[in-house]
Amino acid sequence: MTRVQTLRISIPLLLAANLSSAFATNVYAYVANMGGNNVSVVNTTTNTVAAMVPVSSTPTGIDVSPDGSTVYVACGSAKAVSVISTSNNTVSATISLNTAASQVAFTISGKQVYAISPSSNLVTIIDTASKSVVKTVTVGSSPSYLAFGPGGHLAFVTNLNSGTVSVIDTASESVVRTFSTGKGPSGIAVTNDARYVFVTNQYANTVTVHDANTGAIVKTLTGFVFPNFVTMSPDGTRAYVVNGNASSVSVVSTSSYAVLATISTGKYIIPTSVAVSSDGTRAYVTNEYGLSLSVIDTAHNSVMKTIYPVGIYPAMVAMKP
Repeated sequence: MTRVQTLRISIPLLLAANLSSAFATNVYAYVANMGGNNVSVVNTTTNTVAAMVPVSSTPTGIDVSPDGSTVYVACGSAKAVSVISTSNNTVSATISLNTAASQVAFTISGKQVYAISPSSNLVTIIDTASKSVVKTVTVGSSPSYLAFGPGGHLAFVTNLNSGTVSVIDTASESVVRTFSTGKGPSGIAVTNDARYVFVTNQYANTVTVHDANTGAIVKTLTGFVFPNFVTMSPDGTRAYVVNGNASSVSVVSTSSYAVLATISTGKYIIPTSVAVSSDGTRAYVTNEYGLSLSVIDTAHNSVMKTIYPVGIYPAMVAMKP
C-alpha cells in the first residue's frame, strides 16, 4: 500500500492576513450551471473559476444580495431555492417551494427575494431573514424574468406567452397593472431614472422601450436575433442585449436608442444572460452550449477573454450590484 504523506506548511501571520485581505477585496461573478447542478464562483481579477458550489438540481436563475453576503439560486427540478454564503462558498439553507422556479431577484432592500415560476404563472415572495415563503402572486402566462425599478417600489415581470408585463407593487405585493409588449417578451431592465422599461421580445426579434408609468411603447428597436436577456450599465447609458440565436451581445444607447456595437461571443453557443461589473468596465456573458463565460471589455466593446469551461450548460450569471 502506498502511503501518502501530508505536507504541513506554516504561513506567517502577516502573509495570512494579506491573503485574507486580498480575498475580501476580490470581486466575484456567480454562474448557475444548469447541467452541473452547481454554481461557479469566478474571480474577476484573474478571470478564473475559484470554486464550484453544489446546489439543488437544475439551477437556472441566480442573484446576489445587495450587500454581497448571499447568493440565491433557483433550482427548478428540486422546486427549491439554494442559499449560498459568499464568505465560505457553501449552501447555508435550502428553501422549499410549491412550484418550480426558474429565476430569482433580490428586492432593492435585500429583505425579500422574488422567485419566478413559469409553469404555474406565479411569483413567489421569500423573506430573506426567515428564509420562508410569505406570499405568491399570480401573473401572466409563462413569466420569464423580473426587474425592479431603482426605487424598489415596483417589480416588472415579463410574461412570455401572454405578450405582456405584469407590474407588482412591492408594498401591497399585488399586480397593479399589466401592459402589452412585442411577441415573446423575456428579458427586462429598468433605466436608472425609472422612466423607461426595456423589454427583449425574442419571437419578434425586437426590443421595446416602454414608459414605466403607463406601459406605452415609446420606441421599438429592430435588428436583433432572438433577444432573450437585457441588463443596464451601472451609469444607465447603455443597455446590453443578448442575441440568443446570433451568439452575440448588442450594446444599445439608452438615450439615442442606437446600436453602438454588436459583440460576437462565438458560434452556435447560445448566450443566455449578461451581467455588468459595478464599475462598468466588464460585462460577463453565459454561453450555454459553449460551456463558457465571455468577458467583455466595455471600453472597446470586445471579448477580452473566454473562461472555458465555466460549467455544464451555464444558464445565468450574477454579480453584486
